[in-house]
Amino acid sequence: MNRLPGIPLLLAALAIAGCGGGGGKTTTPSTTGRTPATTVAPTATGPTTTGPVGREVTLPTALAAFGSYADVPASDPETPRFTGPAPPTSLGDVRIVPDIRTELAELKGLKETLLARGFVVNPKREFWLMHTAYEGNLYSGWPVFVTTDAAYHMWHLAFDKVLRDLEQRVLLPKLETLVTGLVRSSGTQAADLKGTPLAGDADQVRQLMTVAAAELGLPVTLDSLAAKEKALIDAHDRSADSPILGTKIDYSFFTPRGHYTRNAALRRYFVAMSVLGQSAFCLPDTRDCPGPQPARRAILASRILTARRDLVALWQQIYEPTAFLVGLSDDYTPLELMQAVRQAAPDAVDTPASLAQDATVRSVVDRLVASRTVRINPDRASIRLMGVRFVLDAFMLDQLIYPNVGTEDKKRLLPSGLDVPAAFGSGFAYRVLEQKGETAYAHYDTQLAALRAAVASRPAQDWGSTVYDAWLRALQPVFARHGAAYPVFMRGTAWAAKALQTGLGSYAELKHDTILYAKQAQAEGEEPPPPPPPSRRNWVEPDPVAFARLASATKLMRAGLAERELLRSESGDLLDDTANLFDFFARVARDELAGRPITESDNKRLTDVGGELSALYWRASDRADGAPEIDQDAAIVADIATGPPGVLEVATGRFNRIYVLVPDNDGRFQVAAGGVYSYYEFVSPPGRRLDDTEWRAQLDAGTASKRPSWEAAMFPK
Repeated sequence: MNRLPGIPLLLAALAIAGCGGGGGKTTTPSTTGRTPATTVAPTATGPTTTGPVGREVTLPTALAAFGSYADVPASDPETPRFTGPAPPTSLGDVRIVPDIRTELAELKGLKETLLARGFVVNPKREFWLMHTAYEGNLYSGWPVFVTTDAAYHMWHLAFDKVLRDLEQRVLLPKLETLVTGLVRSSGTQAADLKGTPLAGDADQVRQLMTVAAAELGLPVTLDSLAAKEKALIDAHDRSADSPILGTKIDYSFFTPRGHYTRNAALRRYFVAMSVLGQSAFCLPDTRDCPGPQPARRAILASRILTARRDLVALWQQIYEPTAFLVGLSDDYTPLELMQAVRQAAPDAVDTPASLAQDATVRSVVDRLVASRTVRINPDRASIRLMGVRFVLDAFMLDQLIYPNVGTEDKKRLLPSGLDVPAAFGSGFAYRVLEQKGETAYAHYDTQLAALRAAVASRPAQDWGSTVYDAWLRALQPVFARHGAAYPVFMRGTAWAAKALQTGLGSYAELKHDTILYAKQAQAEGEEPPPPPPPSRRNWVEPDPVAFARLASATKLMRAGLAERELLRSESGDLLDDTANLFDFFARVARDELAGRPITESDNKRLTDVGGELSALYWRASDRADGAPEIDQDAAIVADIATGPPGVLEVATGRFNRIYVLVPDNDGRFQVAAGGVYSYYEFVSPPGRRLDDTEWRAQLDAGTASKRPSWEAAMFPK
């Protein structure tokens, strides 16, 4: 069986992910009176690489059009060596406050591992919320170690809060108005085409719109096919042939999850958007597609949308902000489809009779396919009314499963979350994959090499194409090797495991927050007392690029939403304060690497960082008089890929305590403490997608999947 030509298209896909899709000129739609931004398909060329089939591919230069982004370059490889004091050879002269000394005695091997490696993670000391890992220092006097984990998690809280507020306040009302209009227009179209060869197709389009309306709770009557379709959606537990579309749909994708289980409004938004996004009108001659009939229905569905300027405007006002946040549609949109109709069968725009001819539909599809390439699961290319989005990591995962990796006799049917850091250049992630036998599949190494080359050559500004991409960019520093410019404890295998866990924990939160939009790969109290007298020198994890890139992602989100007049003042303030905190962490981390002493005011701010993190947590929660129950446990789960073995899930559990040997200002060492992620990766049975409540119940019951074996490198020997 021939492999898909995915990698030869890789570099173009990476660039196009930040622009208009690769076909001609694309205008970013206006939202609330704002002048549309324009993205022009690039003509300049960038770096080249060679895919596994030996063909050289030129990387077009993409133009970021959704918002301004200040990229932060990676650390200079010529950075001078870290000049801090040599690590202690015993704990005898190390300052350890009584409470931390008690914690270190709780588990065998903690003290010995701390001394040997310079840090250790205590898997038995768990925190449901990150900020609580930084509270208690005011009472006990221990110095804090602000981890990148804490910053990534705070970014997740802020991003998710702003997104769900936007969805409930702006996007849901627009969606209700849009779907109401689509129901009316589809009814008119069905009446106009009654008695013609297109009558059945027009009626099924009408019934699909009524399903979306019903999921929104709008007053509609469901006919027989629509009622059956809604029943399958609401059960969301199997793959089945769609009563309306006639093609197989994995209805488990309609399972509300991510932040959409928080309340009824978000559930309605999720399911209705999924009706428009997961109901794929397949293209003729693609996998499992019964000829041109689905595409014919897609044209009729797109026709009722594009015939009314008010509906097009509403569609754009939903699509464009989410494209800025997550990405552009990978499958074809109604606007693209109707452009192809105007080119191939212009009479069908106003008088659709010719669409009854299969040849007419095929000519439209040919023109559509020629306009650009679907990059994720191209053998299942389709038209979707509100398409799921191209995201870079899903493209990577798709390139690392069958038929791109493996053979007919030995197929790689599911990827691993480790594939993403491996593609970003993590040698530790690759070694873990190698130990698991994942790299032994045919073509894995050549595919991975092409992905790494593409990531390395991607222009810096393209990482600001979407907030999603900026988040991925912010993960790269923790996946990179930490050399002599960093403290000794950050140079070994154990820290590589910690950093990998950090990146994957944040990656799980990224997938959780954007689960509705991103496409998946498929294979075949009282005032505290003053601090105790002994002075303490607080620390920030000395990885300044990670903190600085998080600040850039936060500022991108704020600027882009403000430009679109979609940012409430409280959301803007939350993002401002979050970015300010990340900038502070980055500055302190740079000073640490340069051997500059910390100022008294900076040290005081770090002493109080638990309160600052707590305040951001409260502002990011859906609080009334207090944080709701769902905000009192930060463990999350997200499915990232689907294949015959089941559904690949990535998750975070409870945060753990990390202890780090760091120097103070008096030439002595001390034990600082902070919080880190826990990470899980497992396969759920086909048709079963966990939500956060179910995952947390498994954690509480002790039935959750075991943590990856490679994490043991961080734990006591």
